[in-house]
Amino acid sequence: MNNIKLKIQELAKENTFNASSISYGYKFVDQVQTNELCIIFSVSKKKPISELLDSEIIPSSITLENKVLKTDVFETDMPELLVCNGACGQSAGANSIPNRTFTRPLVGGLSVTSTNLVTTVGTLGFIGVHINTQTLVGVTNNHVLIQDAFYTSERNLAGPIKNEYTPIDSVYQHGETGAIPPSNFIIGQTLRYVPIQQATPNKVDCSIFSINESDIGIQTISSSVMQAGVAYTDPLPFATTTEIDDLLETNPMIYSSGRTTGPKGGSLCPIRIFALFTAFPINYNKQGAQTTVYFEDQITFVKPEVDLDPSLTTICPNPIIPGDSGSALIADFEGVRKIIGLVFAASTVGGIIYYGYANRIDNVALEMGIEEWDGTDKNFVDLSSIEYVTTVGGSSNKYIACESKQFWQVGLTTLLNPC
Repeated sequence: MNNIKLKIQELAKENTFNASSISYGYKFVDQVQTNELCIIFSVSKKKPISELLDSEIIPSSITLENKVLKTDVFETDMPELLVCNGACGQSAGANSIPNRTFTRPLVGGLSVTSTNLVTTVGTLGFIGVHINTQTLVGVTNNHVLIQDAFYTSERNLAGPIKNEYTPIDSVYQHGETGAIPPSNFIIGQTLRYVPIQQATPNKVDCSIFSINESDIGIQTISSSVMQAGVAYTDPLPFATTTEIDDLLETNPMIYSSGRTTGPKGGSLCPIRIFALFTAFPINYNKQGAQTTVYFEDQITFVKPEVDLDPSLTTICPNPIIPGDSGSALIADFEGVRKIIGLVFAASTVGGIIYYGYANRIDNVALEMGIEEWDGTDKNFVDLSSIEYVTTVGGSSNKYIACESKQFWQVGLTTLLNPC
């Protein structure tokens, strides 16, 4: 599997084909899925070979060591992030009313926003555990809460000064007001995020924030392990790397609960995995300007009309839509549901969303330093213990060590508080 992943990353890095994404999934013939796995190229518009440069012609097969993989080509636009303003999706979103409602105790799938991005809204994916401190943290995308997530080494130091601590970047639930909500809506404050890079491919769009103890269910196994609108009550462990790599073969039922589309999964609104190891370009906001970066090793999912129907002609619109950024992607492994990813983007065909994308949870856990929560008692972040230090110039370090403490990059400042 790893050699296929590496080949896709190599093809995406070169991208002489002008592909909107490259991934690994099943080949389709006459719009019907076969049982043959292949390299999938997505392009914004299929063209006759006569209109393509030699470098743009996608080969019919790709040799990988001693294995020959056929290719397939789909039409899809470049992926886009999935935050939106507070009004999006509500006119047709009766299913998601509980996701957009002030809810305590907290559960995954709820609407959230932050002080720095208060005019937009996304989704609290789930509550996890920060490994080093064993404290509970909320988990979502960085583009849901963080105004500029780029490494400061990639920002213009003479440009806009943006950070996550002046003022304190509070997190609110719900996030529907479009203005600073009342203080009782505060559920925590942003703590850290995985910075975005332009020079090197990214794998994770994730931020974590503190959780108020008063906003968590206090049962023996806390109800806060649940997802909004979903009856499943057991804690949600993280899927293993092998379980994620095998998703195309095992083809489990997929579930998710997002701010805009509400709960999905099961026979009434099925979701299934379409491809793995997906790599693509996507735009992020860097100091107020849309900037193209690259993501790799992503999960692609779709919404078929009928549960597990393999026919492409039955794939339905909107497996995910704006406002669902940050929601958890969950798979049912023989009756045990596990988190497999963190939803963050989607792509359209003819202006309609058909493909959703999620960061793999093994990559999220590794880069963010978090683990699953089993619903039992844990510590809570002591906000008075949060410290900030500064370094001179931009930094390409995700974190630095200072006096035996670990400090994560959280933006630019003109203040001076050196280590």
